[in-house]
Amino acid sequence: MIPILPDTAWREFRGAAASTGQNLTTHQAVIADAQGQEHKCFVKAAPQGNPMPLAEAVAWMVAAALDLPRPEFAAVLLLPVSRLRQYMKLDQHWLHYSHTLAFCSSTVRGKHISAPWQWLAHLRKAKAFRHPDLPRIAAFDMWVENQDRHSGNFLRTREGDYVPIDNEFILYTLVWAAHTTVVHHSLRLEAQAMLKAAGYTKFEISMVIASKLHEAAFHKASPALQQFICALHADPGQGVAAATAILQFLGQRAHPDWLANELGRIV
Repeated sequence: MIPILPDTAWREFRGAAASTGQNLTTHQAVIADAQGQEHKCFVKAAPQGNPMPLAEAVAWMVAAALDLPRPEFAAVLLLPVSRLRQYMKLDQHWLHYSHTLAFCSSTVRGKHISAPWQWLAHLRKAKAFRHPDLPRIAAFDMWVENQDRHSGNFLRTREGDYVPIDNEFILYTLVWAAHTTVVHHSLRLEAQAMLKAAGYTKFEISMVIASKLHEAAFHKASPALQQFICALHADPGQGVAAATAILQFLGQRAHPDWLANELGRIV
């Protein structure tokens, strides 16, 4: 199970993130795990009731069971907003918070595939979409219903692997759709736009092959998911209901034939 850490785990501010995206609280900090080992992490806070920490944690646990490239360490943290305010200028919304839940994950030694020159960015993107990690990530995203994956939110490591980051908009119809509208982005759509017909067919077939591992990963992750989701809810009844809904959703989409049927590909 992914740990839920107290505010004392937030040890040291290490700077605001160069790119915060929509979440202006995103920063780097030293986070101590339950054993006291320290990790340099990216941390982003969630307003009260926002499902981001839940979604990010579920994505990390499913990716771990699937052995998908990911940050080595992740946790949900009770973030001391009053302390963070000493180092970062936060907007007025956060003035009423002393603490809030946040998601943190260890920094990944990697780079975005973007570049100041358009030709170089296109070359890096084309290379990425020929790598076997990309259809695996695309299959994972369809399984967990990630509404916002694009080539700007994965990193290329020194070893040449591709690590997906920013997984908060998973479980879209379950936890986001009622109060948030997100423009759909996916690696599958990007692959369709940039690859030739044969390359795109190969990409989707690779997605289907990758999806054959989802059912086993689901069964492996289910006990920890159940425990974590229940622990994250103060009300036991709400925790059980949320865990049941999420596990049913993921279980149905983990069926070995589900993605093949969605894509219309027989492998």
